[in-house]
Amino acid sequence: MTRGTILFHDRFRFTDGEIGEKLLIILNNPKDDQPYLICKTTSHCKNFITTEGCHSKKSIYHIKANKDGFPCDTWVQLDEIFEFSKEELLKAHFADKTCTVKNCLSEATIRAILNCIWKSEDISQFHANLLFPN
Repeated sequence: MTRGTILFHDRFRFTDGEIGEKLLIILNNPKDDQPYLICKTTSHCKNFITTEGCHSKKSIYHIKANKDGFPCDTWVQLDEIFEFSKEELLKAHFADKTCTVKNCLSEATIRAILNCIWKSEDISQFHANLLFPN
């Protein structure tokens, strides 16, 4: 699984402890023991954002319907970046079958999302170092 991979996780654990279905996007290509960095998506309009692209002040990237494998308008939520170890992600995919690959973003879209993260105020220094080495 590489940067830009879109995953469907049917037992995703949210920050508040709830468990549910969620489309996720892998943001990096981890090296050695680095974690996968993953963000959530939603098909529910966030902050009345209808213009496609980066909305860094709101930590949202909007993808229009029928682009990059999303059948409806999708908002990539950049305010929370989740860490998964390689072992966790591979177990969820191969052993537990709770996480499946759905599609892959175009290189242009994943680069635009990463540029949006760079402009966002919500990224930690640790995540910035993993996403933007050197």
